[in-house]
Amino acid sequence: MRISSHYSKLHPIGLLSRLFFKWMQVKYGFQIPHITKISGGLFMGHFGGIVISNEAVIGENCNIAQGVTIGRINKGPRKGAPLVGNRVWIGPNAVLAGNIIIGDNVLIAPLTFVNIDVPDNCMVIGNPAKIIEGKSSEDYINFYN
Repeated sequence: MRISSHYSKLHPIGLLSRLFFKWMQVKYGFQIPHITKISGGLFMGHFGGIVISNEAVIGENCNIAQGVTIGRINKGPRKGAPLVGNRVWIGPNAVLAGNIIIGDNVLIAPLTFVNIDVPDNCMVIGNPAKIIEGKSSEDYINFYN
């Protein structure tokens, strides 16, 4: 018999923990695994529809609106999950996908699909994503540290 560090899906404790996490997802409208690396100051202003990959990394003082997906890509050159910098504002229904790096002080506009690296201090808009230099998240971030 192999000993694992995680409880089996069929083990009573494993089953109870899965049910508890499922209940929390339904109750709060967020699907954020407990192993996701999130720094301090995360702000989610509205209920519902936020899905974050367990491999994603989120920096300090980030704001995430409703309907946002920060997801993993399983194949291809961008295989992996996003790394989000500090003071990033992510608008409603935006999607960040793949092994990408989002710089510091970035504003991601609503309904934007981002699958490219984004440098510091800029804005990303559209599908496909277009980078606009010189605009940042400076006036949008809520600080709650």
